[in-house]
Amino acid sequence: MENEQRKTDWRQILLGAGALGLGILLYVLDRPAEHTYFLPEALSLFSTTPRMFGNLGNHLPTFLHVLAFCLITSGILGSDKRAALMVCLCWLAIDAAFEIGQHPSVAARIIPLIPGWFAKVPLLDNTASYFTHGRFDPADLASILLGAMCAYALIRILIAKPVVVRQPL
Repeated sequence: MENEQRKTDWRQILLGAGALGLGILLYVLDRPAEHTYFLPEALSLFSTTPRMFGNLGNHLPTFLHVLAFCLITSGILGSDKRAALMVCLCWLAIDAAFEIGQHPSVAARIIPLIPGWFAKVPLLDNTASYFTHGRFDPADLASILLGAMCAYALIRILIAKPVVVRQPL
């Protein structure tokens, strides 16, 4: 089965979507809308609820982001275990690079390289602010690593237990 091309694994995609959903819930409940790029003020429950996720909410988004995107990417590609490892390593590198990019000494080198036209493009318009106001945290790097490792473990479990489609009698 290792060398055969695999089909899309909807279990991985749904688990990844669930992780993203949990991350969205965290932002809705525990983060102020003005500090969250995609969260409209009307959807934020930050001021009306105590912090639901407590201190875990400080690092859970970085864990969930890498976990979700590893699962979704691997699920779409129908990855075998070698490809799943590459997917997880790629998302680990991407998320870690963005976290390291928030370190003041690194951000100071990145910010001048951001083109001015980014400010006029949705999704890119927050790039300068991300590096200017972002906060590097080694614990976030650890949560990124843990998220990639958990994703790989989940993918391996799901690859080992393929979905059996039973034909009706």
